[in-house]
Amino acid sequence: MRLLKIGRDASCDIVLYSEGVSSLHAELTLLNNGDIQLEDKGSRNGTFVMNQPIKPGKPVNIRRGDAVRFADVELQWSQVPMPEDNSAYKAIYGIGSHFNNDIQISGNTVSRYHATIKVGRDGKVYIVDHSKNGTTVDGHKIASNVPTRIKKSSAVVCGGVPVNLKASAIQWPSESWKMILGVAASLLVLVGVGFGLYSVLGNSGKPSMKALEKATACVFEQYYIQVTYKDDPFVGKIASWPEKWTFGIDSKGNLSLGTPGSTISPLGARGTAFFISKDGEMGTNRHIALPWEYLTDDAVETIKQTMEKLLNNRNTDLVRLLNNAIEAGVVSSSDAVAWYSRLQKSEIVISGSMEYIGVALTGTNFTTIADLYSCQVIAESGDPLKDVSLIRLNSKKTPDDIVNGGFFDIEKARLDETSLIPQEEELTTIGYPSEFGTGLNMIAKGTEYLPTVHRTYVSKTPDDNMFQLQSNVVGGQSGSPIIDKDHRLVGVVFGSFRGTEVAYGCNIKHLKELYDKNKARN
Repeated sequence: MRLLKIGRDASCDIVLYSEGVSSLHAELTLLNNGDIQLEDKGSRNGTFVMNQPIKPGKPVNIRRGDAVRFADVELQWSQVPMPEDNSAYKAIYGIGSHFNNDIQISGNTVSRYHATIKVGRDGKVYIVDHSKNGTTVDGHKIASNVPTRIKKSSAVVCGGVPVNLKASAIQWPSESWKMILGVAASLLVLVGVGFGLYSVLGNSGKPSMKALEKATACVFEQYYIQVTYKDDPFVGKIASWPEKWTFGIDSKGNLSLGTPGSTISPLGARGTAFFISKDGEMGTNRHIALPWEYLTDDAVETIKQTMEKLLNNRNTDLVRLLNNAIEAGVVSSSDAVAWYSRLQKSEIVISGSMEYIGVALTGTNFTTIADLYSCQVIAESGDPLKDVSLIRLNSKKTPDDIVNGGFFDIEKARLDETSLIPQEEELTTIGYPSEFGTGLNMIAKGTEYLPTVHRTYVSKTPDDNMFQLQSNVVGGQSGSPIIDKDHRLVGVVFGSFRGTEVAYGCNIKHLKELYDKNKARN
C-alpha cells in the first residue's frame, strides 16, 4: 500500500499550486490489489469525482482515469504512480496503523501504511519500507522503497514499534527442521544460564551493580501542549471551530502556537526509567509521563499571552470563521458578540499529547528515533505529591540479558520509609544526568548511553510521600531508582534545588501500589 498526500503545502506528494487548494487537501491510497481510494481531508473548497463532491473524511473508490478535481485544479494521472508489478510474489501483507493493514500496529511514529511484507514464489520473504520514521531489521535501518530480505526470527521495528512476525498471518516457509536443533540448544542454554546467574548474582542472591546499571534506561519523549477553554460557546455550534489549540517549538526554537508537523515541532524532554519486572514494565516519574502538567511559569505565561492576543486580534482566521457563520445564519450577530465576550473571559485549560516516548538501553548506540525502544505510559499516580508513573515497552517483554542479569525487582522493594534513618544509611542512585533537550535536537548522533552512579544519604526524616537526599541531582536524573546496600528499591528521584546538594525521592511504596493495580498479568 502507498499513501499520497495532495495539497498546496510543499511537503505533499502531489503539490497543487492554487490558492483555492488547502494545505492538505486530500489523500490517495494505492492498495496492494490495485484499487485506489480517495479521501477529502476537510478542504475548504472541496474534492470532486466526475464533477460530484465527495464527503470529507469518507474514502471513496475511484479508477485510474476518472475525472478528479481538487477545488479548481484537475488531477493529472501522470503524477500518480502506476501499480507495482507483484507477479513475482504469492502473498503481500501491509503493516501500519490503519485498519486496512494485515498487520496493524499503533504508535504516534507509525505511518498509516508504514511498510509492506512480500512473500516470493521462491519462498523468500522481503520487507519494503515506505514510511516517514523508518524501519529497522535486526537493529539496522533499511533503505526506503528497497526490498530487504527477512526471516521469521528477524527483529522488525517500524517507527520504533516492534512487529510480532511470529504471531502474524504471514505464510512463512516451513521451519520444522529446526525443532530438533532447538531442543538441543535449549538444554545447553539452561546449563549456561545456571553458571551465568551464579557469576552475576554470586552467593548473595542480589543483582550486581553492573546488572542494575544495565537495567536502567534513558527516556526520550516528544510531546505537544494543548489548550482548551472551559467555556467555549462556539464548539459544536460552528463547523470547523477549533476545540483545542496546539503549542510546540517553532523554527526559531521558541514556544509557539501552530500546526503540528507544519509550523511547529514537538517539545522534547529526557529522564531515567528502570525495569521492575520481566514484562517490560519500568518505573519513572509522573512528570515524565505528563510533562505538560509541570510547565515552568514562563511557559504558562507565554501560552496565556498568546491566547489573549489571538482572541483580541480582529484580523484572524478565527474572526473570519465567525463572520462567515453570521452571514450563513448559523449564529446571530448579537449572540456572536455575547459569546465571543464569554470566550475572552473564559479560563484556559492546559493539557497535552505524547507524540512519542522511548528508551535507550544502557550501552546501546542510536542515531535516530527509530533506534529507540518504544514504550507507552501505563499508569500515573494522579497526585503531584506522588511523583511516580509506570511505563512499559510496547513489546511487553524485558530484554533477556536484563532479566538474566537481574533487575530492580519491585516485589522485593523496601516499602517502609520510616526505616530510612537520616545520615545513618548509605543509598545509591543510578541515572542519566543531562539537561533537558528541546524538540527533535535531543537525539545525539551515535551516542552510547551509560548511566551515572551516585552515593547519597537521607538528610531528613521521610514523610508519607517523599524523603530528602543529600545529593546533587540535575536534569535527566529524574526517574532514577534509589536503592539500599542490599540493592532493594527505596525510592524514585524526582527533583532538586538547582545548584545545591538537596534532592528529593518519592517513596517506593507509591510505585509499588501503582504497579500492583496496573501490572501485566497472564
